[in-house]
Amino acid sequence: MADSEHRAFDLPLMSFATEQEIAKLKASDQWQRESRAALTLVKTHAVTIVLLVLHAGAALKEHHAEGPITVAVLEGAIRFKASGEERVLRRGGLLALGHAIQHEVEALEDSAFVLTVNQPVKPS
Repeated sequence: MADSEHRAFDLPLMSFATEQEIAKLKASDQWQRESRAALTLVKTHAVTIVLLVLHAGAALKEHHAEGPITVAVLEGAIRFKASGEERVLRRGGLLALGHAIQHEVEALEDSAFVLTVNQPVKPS
């Protein structure tokens, strides 16, 4: 979103009204034009937190994050596939996935979820 250039991503204390942020995303040009829209909420050296909204049927093709991730569904339902397994997560569902594991996501209906990507711990 345009206002992301002026937002701080790494303040010591941050809070978000996710229902309002989802409404903003669904009102955005990105949501009207594309199969998904996203807003980075937090980005630090240790963690990135992103709010995503997907239209029903939209998919995030197979990919991986370097660190472990969590996915928390706020609206709708998604199908999450990883390591030959599949999980359907609905509103209130939470999933944790280890680092560098290939996975894909499909929205079974219009959906919103929070993705948290933790940076891998580097050996000392």
